[in-house]
Amino acid sequence: MTENKVTTRNKEGEKLVGLEVLPDEKKEKYPVVILVHGFGVTKEEGGMFDELARHLGKAGFLAYRFDFSGRGESEGDYGKTSLSKLSSDLRSIVEFVKSQPRVDASKIGILGQSLGTITTVVLEPDIQALVLMGSVAHAKEILIKLFGDGYNPEGVSVRINSAGKKAEIGPQFWRDFDNHKPLESIKSFKCPILFIHGSEDDKVPLSEMEAYFESATTPVKEKLVLEGADHGLRPHRDKMYKAAVEWFARYLKNS
Repeated sequence: MTENKVTTRNKEGEKLVGLEVLPDEKKEKYPVVILVHGFGVTKEEGGMFDELARHLGKAGFLAYRFDFSGRGESEGDYGKTSLSKLSSDLRSIVEFVKSQPRVDASKIGILGQSLGTITTVVLEPDIQALVLMGSVAHAKEILIKLFGDGYNPEGVSVRINSAGKKAEIGPQFWRDFDNHKPLESIKSFKCPILFIHGSEDDKVPLSEMEAYFESATTPVKEKLVLEGADHGLRPHRDKMYKAAVEWFARYLKNS
């Protein structure tokens, strides 16, 4: 496999930096999976997306993972982000990926993790397969709880995560959630959807996944609850990698 750094611009002109994993298998065009990271993290998702991209590459997929604006290597101020901004960034990323000469634009899959799930859902992209992990349907309520005493809807909200890293978010972040209805947006998806969630997820309850599952109207939907797994799908990431790759192989390579 070959890994290349790639860049595109969002509608504000900010540079978005990503990584492309190219399979060893030589083909004119490849099926593609885009990995969408969650809140306050980067395209690596603590190493989970790095490993997942390698699994996808070995299975013959082109895999892309990008930093949203203001995170990792991408330009911008994350303190000014919102669900609308994240979704707009993702639109720019999807358009970039579809324009690449080695990409089979008729075989595009997306995998979202945590806040990356609602970012994907409200965009309602035209794709052929979807995997949602640690699904967030009621993002405002979930994040208010995570910020705890650091929640300040009129000023700067501050959260320090378990790794000691600080996230600061302005008031537009909270207001913007009211502009979206993810449980309605999920109904627009006609592609197969796999939901993966850890039974011991202490950040996003299993009921969030169930809300999406019940609302989704696609003819093909499945859910996988990993018993004992946390929000990052530990200690069962190997099971998650296998399930996700098999899902995309079934609906992107064999369709």
